This record gives sequence, C-alpha cells and structure tokens, in this order.
Amino acid sequence: MPPSHRVVVNIPASRRIEIDLPRTLPEGPAEVVIVPQQRTAQFSRGAGMDAGHVWISEDFDAPLPDELLADFEGSR
Repeated sequence: MPPSHRVVVNIPASRRIEIDLPRTLPEGPAEVVIVPQQRTAQFSRGAGMDAGHVWISEDFDAPLPDELLADFEGSR
C-alpha cells in the first residue's frame, strides 16, 4: 500500500480550496476524501476549579517498585 498523506484545510464559504500537495506524493491517480472534523464542546476552565475534588498521594513522584517497572519495560 502506498503511503498516504493527510492535509488539513479550512473550507471557506465559497467551498473552494487550493491545496499544495507534498512533493513526496507520487504523480498519478489518487482518491481525495473530505471528512469534516468533529467540533468539540467549548468550555472554559479556571485555575483551582477542581480544588477539593482531587487528591494526590505524597509519594506520587517516588520511583516505581521493581516488579511494576519490569512490567512497563517488558523485562519480565
């Protein structure tokens, strides 16, 4: 399968776009698929909004136990 290239564009009101394709894209037939991006909910968060709702252990930054570290590193 040939490499694919992703190009993100903004579709203006005129519904016309001009795209400069990467030089690594070979000449010849290609399929162009337009997929609208999902809009995410917009909300504002301020510093301290979760105060009193989150607890962080005193040993949060402590090294992991050897057996757990071995699982992450795949050496067991």
